[in-house]
Order: sequence, then C-alpha cells, then structure tokens
Amino acid sequence: MERNVGRIDALVRVVAGVAVAVLAVAVAVGAVSVPVFSAVGLGVIGVVLIVEGATRRCLLYRALGIDRCPVD
Repeated sequence: MERNVGRIDALVRVVAGVAVAVLAVAVAVGAVSVPVFSAVGLGVIGVVLIVEGATRRCLLYRALGIDRCPVD
C-alpha cells in the first residue's frame, strides 16, 4: 500500500495520538473522568493515530480515494 498521508498530517497524527494515549492512561488511573469514552477506547484511538502517522498510511483515506502525500 502506498503512502497517502503527507508529512505535516503525519506529524499531527502522531502528536494527537500521544496526547490521546496520555489521556487514556490518566483515565485508567482515575486522575481524569471522561463520561463517554473508556480508557481502552481512548488507548485504541491513540495507537491507531500513532501507527497511521508513523507509517504515513490511512485506510480511510485509501477507501475515499484521498491522497495527501506529495510526489517524492
């Protein structure tokens, strides 16, 4: 599968993924209460964002035919 996520988009995904993962840990230890999401759900979202940013591949972009990666 070809890359379809640009550098800036990938960086934003990694930073957001780390932030969500930290929030998941905070929810898991009881430091923060989030009414809708569980710690596991937040953790999964965080990991998905980090993996998409690190690999610069997004399955949703692929399904929708979006390519945000400039020609290298």
